[in-house]
Amino acid sequence: MALLIGTGVPVGLRAHTVSQARAIALDGIKQRGSDWYAADLLGYVAVLTHSDGYTTSALAETLIEERRGFLPGTATVIDVALSSDGKLALISDAQEGSGLWRLERDPEADRENLTGSRFTTLDRGFGPVALSSDGRIAVIGEAASGDIKMWDLVGAADPKRTVVRTGNFKERLLDVSLSADGMTLFAGFENGSVEVWRLGAEEKPRLLARVREHTSGVRVVSASADGRKLLTVSQDSAIVWSLTDPSHPGLSSRLMSAEHAPGASGWGGGVMSADGRKAIIDRTIWDLTDPARLTQVGSLSSPAEGGTPVAIADDGSIAATVDDEPGGVSRIDPVIIWGLKDPSHPIRLATLKVPVSQSWQLAMSGDGAVIAVGTRAGGAYSWLLPKLRSSLIRDACVASGPRRPPPGFWESISEIEPPDVLNEELFNICSRL
Repeated sequence: MALLIGTGVPVGLRAHTVSQARAIALDGIKQRGSDWYAADLLGYVAVLTHSDGYTTSALAETLIEERRGFLPGTATVIDVALSSDGKLALISDAQEGSGLWRLERDPEADRENLTGSRFTTLDRGFGPVALSSDGRIAVIGEAASGDIKMWDLVGAADPKRTVVRTGNFKERLLDVSLSADGMTLFAGFENGSVEVWRLGAEEKPRLLARVREHTSGVRVVSASADGRKLLTVSQDSAIVWSLTDPSHPGLSSRLMSAEHAPGASGWGGGVMSADGRKAIIDRTIWDLTDPARLTQVGSLSSPAEGGTPVAIADDGSIAATVDDEPGGVSRIDPVIIWGLKDPSHPIRLATLKVPVSQSWQLAMSGDGAVIAVGTRAGGAYSWLLPKLRSSLIRDACVASGPRRPPPGFWESISEIEPPDVLNEELFNICSRL
């Protein structure tokens, strides 16, 4: 007679189920790259047969690899920007210069990913970059010289270049940002100053304002879509600016890192949502509804090194951070996708990993569905994510809808005995997760 465990399940039966589930998961891993439908199906069935760390992580890795694309012709990525629809990427590369890539679905492939193709090189230089929401205006800066150039991409075959600023190596340029329409440019410099420029396809760029309220380098400039609100972050402080009159930026609020991040070396990363209502400063989440009275509403777990990059969807509901933990040994830092609908309780929705090198720059499309990541030595990658609500596994299942395998299909992809779940008449993977 079989020995029973506390739940009333025979130990021998339970051991068989666990072994069966893990064998099915392994078959799913083997199908990666050759048959993504089979890899997904096997992964889901393994989780339904027995859900544990092995089966769930195997399925998550399959989904992540299936949805990952590479941007060929990239090597050492300095910065990356995306158009709001996620179809255009602007990449600055220390070896390859700065150029544009199209991100498209391959209709003949069974993968749920985007294919990157470089269609133009804009400049042999490299540095911080920005792209307007519609992908029409591209801005490329050179960090060392402080030079800034813009391109009007309305004629993609022959982009029109304009020199915005000649820095003459007087001030190191750290970051640039654009309003959604690409008509207002913001730039942050190592000496603590911030510049506001007016751009136009038919007019010469004009410097509207230059302010200096930071005592250290401005590593982040992040503008709202309408260009009326700006977040700037330096090691010592974070400032929210009112730009009702861009020629006279008004300081709405200032946060000091010494007060809000005691014991840390200072701030370095940050971003503001396009609607101007939410911001992330390193790992703290802030409500900017009243820019004169900022309210901390939450924080992200697993505190990372200060200065790690962060991106956020237009409405602030999804965010991404590079999980650059101090003392990490793998140096392949994953990108964490966060659900922020309730910012007081952020949900860790997915973990994205690049095959090699260290993730250190990232960008997100307006709806949070496309992620672009630049690495220090492994080029740039993209992910096409499902509409994330609760977890990558369930949300990807709902989006793609794996169904009951047709007769004979299971035997063609696995030698493992089909689990009982496949013999049930009302078989629906997603409803059981």
